[in-house]
Amino acid sequence: MQDCSSKTPSPFRRVLLATNLGEGSEEVLHAALQLCRRSGASLRILHVSKPYPPLSQDKGESARFIALPRSLDQEASELLREARERALSLSLHCITRQESGVPAERILKALEAEETDLLILGTGEPHGSIRNAFGPTAEKVMLQAACPIMTVGRVAAETFQPSPSDGPVLFATDFHSCTRQAIHQAIRYSRSIQQKLHCAHVLPRAMQSIHGDNTLAELLTNALKHLVTTNNTSDQDTICAVIYGSEISNAIVNYARQIHAGIIFLGVRRNSILSSPDRLPIAFRIIVESPCPVVTILCGEEAEPENMTDLGACSFKAPPSPLQ
Repeated sequence: MQDCSSKTPSPFRRVLLATNLGEGSEEVLHAALQLCRRSGASLRILHVSKPYPPLSQDKGESARFIALPRSLDQEASELLREARERALSLSLHCITRQESGVPAERILKALEAEETDLLILGTGEPHGSIRNAFGPTAEKVMLQAACPIMTVGRVAAETFQPSPSDGPVLFATDFHSCTRQAIHQAIRYSRSIQQKLHCAHVLPRAMQSIHGDNTLAELLTNALKHLVTTNNTSDQDTICAVIYGSEISNAIVNYARQIHAGIIFLGVRRNSILSSPDRLPIAFRIIVESPCPVVTILCGEEAEPENMTDLGACSFKAPPSPLQ
């Protein structure tokens, strides 16, 4: 744990939780409450229900049709009230809002209407399909939202609910330029909660030396340290690690388990979060399998990979962007 004198304000002071109040929403709420408690953040909870279908012309059927949406609205109102009471019991400032409309559009409008430091979303599961890996609402929001987005995947939801982790912060990078903003957020957050920061880069297992020549790993470790120090912090407060793995997402997830990470930060190109016809995005695989919540800081496609010389490590360019 870091010294109290190094504690800085959390980058997340105004948090918006967008929830459908469906399956998995309890675990996402729990993660949101714990993050706000550690950050001293205020919490807004937004639930958007889809518009009701047109009413039937048959009076008998129409009466039954109206009753169902009203009961669902009442149930949603009760769940939001309970969520607010839980937040207040933790001494958090919390407001709730219930709206009707297209969920993605309402969430984006809410982000524009009030300053938001962090958006928290649940994620969809592929259910046998690699399309719409995050779910249509989450994907649309992630393509347009300007603020960082925290997602709680399946494994994190299962492990976070009974015993929320107060573990260290893990920042995984491929040295792409969009990671600069991500590491800045990771450093501020780790210092605000007084937890150790781990910076990790993944190399293919085939590049792991069997003859004691660790030159590449040492160069990349120095590059990680330089990335940390150029963001106004000491590399003595950070563990920089080059890890090996045959699959990038598995290597990051396994490292997160090994250090009992409480949260993962990723810098990701915005368009790369979408599912391709033949594979799931690496960022999605990390979110689904991670034992803790994942914060993604998204950047535009115009960003280019950093030259490793800029990081003070060596004179060759960074490896291809494995997180993209």
